[in-house]
Formats: sequence, C-alpha cells, structure tokens
Amino acid sequence: MSTFIPADLVVDHARLRMQTCLQDARSAADLLRAGRIDWLTAHHLVGAQQTMVNTTSWTLEAVLDAAGVADALGKVIDLRDTTQAALQALQDVLRERHLFDGPAARRDA
Repeated sequence: MSTFIPADLVVDHARLRMQTCLQDARSAADLLRAGRIDWLTAHHLVGAQQTMVNTTSWTLEAVLDAAGVADALGKVIDLRDTTQAALQALQDVLRERHLFDGPAARRDA
C-alpha cells in the first residue's frame, strides 16, 4: 500500500518548519540581548535550530527525491539554504556583538 502526499504540501510543511526554526533562533537572540541568557547558551540554541533545519530538510528531500518530484525538491533545498544562511548570519551577529558580554559587562552597563 502506498500513500500519496502532494509535493506542494511537502514544500509548505518545509516552509513552515523553516520559519519556526528561524523564529525560535530569533527568540534566543532576543533573550541574549535582554541579558536573560549568556552567549554560549544562545549559540547552542541557534545551533540546535540549524541542526533542526538540516534534519527536517534532508528528511523531506528524501521523500521528494523518492517520489521523483524534482521541482519541489529544488524548492525545499532552496528553503534549507536560505534558512541556513539567515541562521548563520544571526550566529555571526551574536558572536560579534555579544561573545565577550559576560555577567561583568552586563553589571557595568
């Protein structure tokens, strides 16, 4: 018995998951900026979202590849690449602005 899942539904699911990962990473950045977590914690939380993006994308890519839906596969790959670029840019900004902002720097501010 085979199950048919429309390719556009898979792409929509990928888009939703990528948006959620990006929102969660931005929330971690907001917590860092508010002084509620330190840089290392934020770095790990954003990194976890980067891993989630890859895991989700690779799984959906495998489904689309097995179904032979090249157009949808390309869309999911583009979503992964775009989301990873945004997450890496966020990591870079957080590193540049907050890496050395430990508890003493927050107290002095």
